[in-house]
Formats: sequence, C-alpha cells, structure tokens
Amino acid sequence: MNQNTVTGDYININLRQLGATSIKEFNSIMHIAEFDLGDGLIVSYVFNITRHNKYFLQRVQPYSMIHGKFASDQEIIDFISSDLKRFQNAKNSHNFDTFLLISHLGHHVTENIEELFLNYNVDADKLEDIEKELEDSLTHILGLFDNSKKLDLPEIQDIPPRK
Repeated sequence: MNQNTVTGDYININLRQLGATSIKEFNSIMHIAEFDLGDGLIVSYVFNITRHNKYFLQRVQPYSMIHGKFASDQEIIDFISSDLKRFQNAKNSHNFDTFLLISHLGHHVTENIEELFLNYNVDADKLEDIEKELEDSLTHILGLFDNSKKLDLPEIQDIPPRK
C-alpha cells in the first residue's frame, strides 16, 4: 500500500470527525474536503501530499487562500480544525457578509492586475498609481490590527497576521 494512501486515509478520517460533508481524493495525493457550517457557509480545502510526505494546503471556499507547506498530517488537521472554528465564530458577526465581499474584491483585483500586466502595455505612471493605492490600502488594513479588539478565542490556535 502506498504511504500517501495511508496518510491520506488518516487525514480523511480525522476530517470526517471534524464534520467534513464531502471528501474527494485523487490518486492518493490530492484531497478536497468540504465543510458545511450552516446558513449557506461552505468552507473547503485542497491539500496535496508531496513525494517527501509533506503537505501543501489551500482553502478554496468561501475564498481562496494559500496556507502553504505543512510538515505533518497532524499539522494539517490542527490547522483546519482551528480555521473552521474561526469561520464558525466569524459567520455570527454582523460584518461577515462585508468581510466576504472585501475578500472577493481582493481576489478580483489580483486577477485583473494579472490580466492587465500580462496582456496590455500599461503606462508606468498608471501602474505606480495603482501601487500607491494598494500600499495605502494595506497600510490602512495593518493599522486596524492595532485599533481593533482581538477576539478572545482561547481554544483556537493563534495564527499571526501576514505582513
């Protein structure tokens, strides 16, 4: 039996215990797990098991976010468990729909910047304007970390902000 199969099966069992409503497996190396948190909120993840028995994880729903490499199957399970608890809590916020909208807008900005850059010859001054606007937005967002009350969720693994 392939080591990836055993490892994938172990992770899949644990994800089912966390409440996965669907798990799809492709060639024992790629897994897609979906969780229905209620009220229309679906959270899903894709993880790959590499040749060196390391893991690469990405959340694909409700918005795409690469979470990178993990060293063990337990790290994958712990991260997903914590992430699901955060979303379960966040969906109760009156700002949740706005948060999702902002996340989707950020994704569309990235897609359109790529489309523009790869397919059009854009004036350098215009690109510098966009760069300045995005830097200003990022500075504003980072400032909110210091000016907002942190949620007290002790049972959830603390994940620092990306800067």
